[in-house]
Amino acid sequence: MVTKNSHQSTEHTNRGETKSMNNTEPPQSEVMFSVIMPVYNHAAYLPEAIESVIGQTTEDWEMIIVDDGSTDESPAIARRFAQRDNRITVLSQKNSGPAKARNTALKQARGKWLAFIDSDDIYLPDALKNFAKNIAANPDASFFYGFRHRLNADGTRTELSGEFQDAPSGAVELFQRMYLSHLCVCWKKSLLDEVGGYDNSLRSCEDYELYLRMSLLTKFYPIGCATGWRRRHDKNLSKQTGESRWGEAEILRAFIDKRGGKDVVPSDIVSRRLGKLYYSSGRQYFKACEFRKAVKGLNESTKFVRRFKTTALNVLAHLLSPFGK
Repeated sequence: MVTKNSHQSTEHTNRGETKSMNNTEPPQSEVMFSVIMPVYNHAAYLPEAIESVIGQTTEDWEMIIVDDGSTDESPAIARRFAQRDNRITVLSQKNSGPAKARNTALKQARGKWLAFIDSDDIYLPDALKNFAKNIAANPDASFFYGFRHRLNADGTRTELSGEFQDAPSGAVELFQRMYLSHLCVCWKKSLLDEVGGYDNSLRSCEDYELYLRMSLLTKFYPIGCATGWRRRHDKNLSKQTGESRWGEAEILRAFIDKRGGKDVVPSDIVSRRLGKLYYSSGRQYFKACEFRKAVKGLNESTKFVRRFKTTALNVLAHLLSPFGK
């Protein structure tokens, strides 16, 4: 479903989908930025997130919100904003995860540059303006990033300093640490022609997987400032679990083994990073009393790095396996 401005009527496409139309469509010319926002059951945070885009100090943007099958008031909230501002488009799909939602938006994007905000985060007013300034100053670059501050669950705010903000970074830095947040990045739409979009099969780390592929084609240029506030709450998809750490390790491993990463990332860095991630997966599973899965993660860790603490925790996980989940 597509929602734009007011005065809507309805038509059916030849695929049986429902599409909401209106009589005051915005012009279909290219804009500077397409701001992409997937949303799933974030009615409590969504208005503030959308308002932070509307409040940008540059106006050359469109916003594409994709509702990923929400069961709360999120779709209605998004539609109300679209009725007020014809730069906002609302699309709807069955719940398929944030990767599919972003890909849905990317197919509709008219911007030369793509920026992203999650439905529980907040842009700083000059976020897009700062991207635009850096784009103008670096005409050969295709990927820019800043950093984020933290909005804590209790409402307090923590200002953070950015990582790798002094010079362009790339595959080696990114393999060692995921420092590129959706809230902080802006990249040229033409990159899609070379790398494709997000992997629809991923429910987490889909951004990390995409940026790793991009790192083989482009450098990442820092803008040296924060772009927004990343909200922490009990439903964050990015919370660390045994499963999420395992998934992250598998994405990195596939980048090395199947995507060409081994040609650019030194083998000692690969071993340290994968050993640490698989250990972290095993440790998180252990804390959750999923001892058999803990053993699996710890066994993988020892294939890359052998450490006493890994061996000791593995032995304990084996012993406790009959009593775990």
